[in-house]
Amino acid sequence: MGIVYVDLEHGRIVQDPVAGASHRTRLDTARTRLEAAAGETCDIIRFEEVTLDRIRSLTPSAMVISGSTADWSEYDIAGLAGLIDTIRAAPMPILGICGGHQLIGRAHGTTWGPIGRVREGDFDPDPRFAPGMHKQRGFHQIDVDGCNPLFRKLGEVPVVFQSHYWHLTSIPAGFIACASSIDSPIQAIMRLDRPIFGVQFHPERFDHDHQDGETVLRNFFATARGDAPLLSELELQAEERLIAVDAVFSDQSLIAGIHNAQEHEVQLPTGHV
Repeated sequence: MGIVYVDLEHGRIVQDPVAGASHRTRLDTARTRLEAAAGETCDIIRFEEVTLDRIRSLTPSAMVISGSTADWSEYDIAGLAGLIDTIRAAPMPILGICGGHQLIGRAHGTTWGPIGRVREGDFDPDPRFAPGMHKQRGFHQIDVDGCNPLFRKLGEVPVVFQSHYWHLTSIPAGFIACASSIDSPIQAIMRLDRPIFGVQFHPERFDHDHQDGETVLRNFFATARGDAPLLSELELQAEERLIAVDAVFSDQSLIAGIHNAQEHEVQLPTGHV
């Protein structure tokens, strides 16, 4: 088959008459854009229906995991178990978007949390979204590592769509961080031994004036096909890069979390994706 798009949205949103309709529109738009970027058909699967055996039987060329508008605290860990198993086994290339990016990190034992609360006098770009929380919303610049295959043909500060107040606070073991923003130092992660990527931003949400997200999608699928291989120099420089990124975090307890990935448990605290 072609590619698989895992719908990570919570059932409460999907079943809501108003929010559910908006969600279905976003799903249809995302599927169309993923198919155009991949040059393949895209099947949508609910996250509760994902199991490692099912994905292996489908033999997709790649998997993309969506974001969500619900808090992580609303999710039943049992419903995520099959997807987490698939993320860890990685039988095909994977791209996690926003909440999908966070789940890839959490599946490999890293830490996460809110960006923070809105301080008095600060501008809230969208008070309807996570009221009272500091957030990134709309098109924003990010700083990228040019060695990462996702960011080929982009400048040093591409503009991508953001919609989150929750983010990763440390790097999962076996990954490197490849992009950052002022509010979120870990805007993208990449696994060193397999084509597994996570991006905090939404590459599928681009428009005529902001097309860098589309380039990111095309780069991912080119890497998934083997047209653009993972760069061996990334592995050679991994230790140096991890040390450099570790220096961003002053809290050494967070850094220690990188080296203590839990293989069989992912606890989901409150958060918005």
